Amino acid sequence: MLKLENITKEYLSGDSKVEALKGINIEFRKSEFVSILGPSGCGKTTLLNIIGGLDRYTNGDLSVNR
Repeated sequence: MLKLENITKEYLSGDSKVEALKGINIEFRKSEFVSILGPSGCGKTTLLNIIGGLDRYTNGDLSVNR
């Protein structure tokens, strides 16, 4: 099982802060097949990079149970 609770991701762009993810809550069951859909720029790749361990989230909790 994979569980994301209140995940946020912020980037600095010059002097401003960009919120790529805002409070994501999602849970995947063992052996579940899912797809992530959405328009360009909505945070799909950021979310997948966090799930895959390629990027760190700013706040929240990510749990992986076997």
